[in-house]
Amino acid sequence: MHRLARVTVLFSLVFLGACTSSGGNGNGAGNGSDRPAMSLTGIEPGQFASGRPGTPIPLSTIKAMDERQVAVTFGSPVFQREESGVVRLLRFRSDACDLDLFLYATGDRWQVRHAEARDRTLRALPVDRCAGSVSAQKRIA
Repeated sequence: MHRLARVTVLFSLVFLGACTSSGGNGNGAGNGSDRPAMSLTGIEPGQFASGRPGTPIPLSTIKAMDERQVAVTFGSPVFQREESGVVRLLRFRSDACDLDLFLYATGDRWQVRHAEARDRTLRALPVDRCAGSVSAQKRIA
């Protein structure tokens, strides 16, 4: 029984040491270098870094756009999907971000109703800045 107690204590120390590790960088500074490379939670703000940031486009302007205005402003999407003829997702990309526009059918035209932007680590970015960057770097198919 005495040997079992020592093994349990040893295991506990190893386990606690692993829980408080500095992520393998050896400095134990807790400077965030042990954080995961990707985040799906949106808790931390994204990093907007663009070589051609363009002029930010306000969300209110984006939401006033129909499908033709979206194409003129942002070019060709890198991805698109339509759900039941009711909603379309158009994804645009710049060197800094991905911009998702959700268009809904309104009579005989499609209207932007929602927009999201994120950096390459999937962290949320301001839509207006991402939209400006995408517009400045628009992709022509």
